[in-house]
Amino acid sequence: MPSTSRDRAHARCHPEAFDSARPPHPAHETARDAACGTSRATLGPLPFVTQAEEARPRWCFFSPGFRSLDVLLGDSRSAGGAEAQVAHLARALSERGHEVTMIYGEGAGPSPDRIVAGITCIDAVPAWRRPASLARFWRTLGRLRPDRVYARLPDDFLWLIGLYARMRPGSRFVYALAHDSHADARTAYDHRRWFHAPLFGLGLRSAHVIAVQHRHQAVQNGLGAAGRLTWVPNLVRRVRAEPRSFLPAIIDVVWVAKIRHEKRLDLFLNLARSLPRMRFAVVGGFDPTMDERARIHLEERMARLANVEWLGALRADEVLDCLGRSRVLVNTSDREGFPNTMLEAWSMGVPVVSLRVDPGGVIRECGLGRVSGSMEVLCEDVLRLAVDARLNSILGENGLAYVRRWHGSDAVCAALGTLATVPSRWPGRTPSREHPQVRWTRPRS
Repeated sequence: MPSTSRDRAHARCHPEAFDSARPPHPAHETARDAACGTSRATLGPLPFVTQAEEARPRWCFFSPGFRSLDVLLGDSRSAGGAEAQVAHLARALSERGHEVTMIYGEGAGPSPDRIVAGITCIDAVPAWRRPASLARFWRTLGRLRPDRVYARLPDDFLWLIGLYARMRPGSRFVYALAHDSHADARTAYDHRRWFHAPLFGLGLRSAHVIAVQHRHQAVQNGLGAAGRLTWVPNLVRRVRAEPRSFLPAIIDVVWVAKIRHEKRLDLFLNLARSLPRMRFAVVGGFDPTMDERARIHLEERMARLANVEWLGALRADEVLDCLGRSRVLVNTSDREGFPNTMLEAWSMGVPVVSLRVDPGGVIRECGLGRVSGSMEVLCEDVLRLAVDARLNSILGENGLAYVRRWHGSDAVCAALGTLATVPSRWPGRTPSREHPQVRWTRPRS
């Protein structure tokens, strides 16, 4: 596992979202959870995403490493979903007239500030190996005087952000969970946990607001601060007006992810071997943390399968183009948060077949694809959706409706905007009013 902050995002555990049959947001009846034997964290008021923003606070995004900067510059090949979301959110707020800055880097010597996509990017992330970088980071926060500081990945220095936000009146530290494991500091690290976990836990406790991606993250026992929770959905940059055409799609099944063990590319290759007449594509490069022997083994397996094409790491627009030429996206991960690849597939009208992961229960409840649960059923689900044009189109329409309603730029920025008016300690109660449901068509079995 690399020790630099640039790559630490890819060395986390990524527990899967729990299976469910409820809508995508976390404010729902406690009775259902009690019946399922799960405990519920009490949520603060959730944002009504149809509201217009009433304030324009100054935002500062904290993103260790260079990957979010690379995404802003147009190269998303090395970025994970968390770094990409930071870049997309920063750009969306900037386009709405907010003053937005982003602190990036690895604690090296300071470089000149640069403006990318209207965002002032500052190389000031601290590092233990350079003690002077901590003072530089603190001075940078003082110079920027942000009203909101947003972070999305575990880090040793989040507590400094929390300390600054609590010392400056009106400032808030917002921490957004990128994966289910990050709800508890004890499960966020698999490297030097004895050192990193307490520091990350201190950072979590210092946050004014903890933003969850889906309702299952809100019931994680490790959060221990129900009054600080709110729901901010992931952002989808653009949504097609209608699903991509089914018949011209030249790829039957596509798999998109940074290749590492938790993503289980081996299971996807097993699927391809069991369906030799179908065309499969793998999109993604190998994570630097991947063991060399495992990498070579997967490369050799892909080369031996005549119906599998490995496209490597692609830029964001190329990924969307590939999805637009595909009939089904398959997810074989053991653990996830809310995969950006699922949202991107739905934004193109492509249904998703997931082996295990169903973030917030949206796949089942909103009719966005299938959650198979086993390799045998996965094979059946993929085969049906890849040949049944009518069913594929129905699920594709549902996907478009879902992302358009909950994950569009207006909805997400409105959710972020409500953080300006929510009190630091929200009442410990579940709101009685829920968001309107996404309208979708339940396909016949």
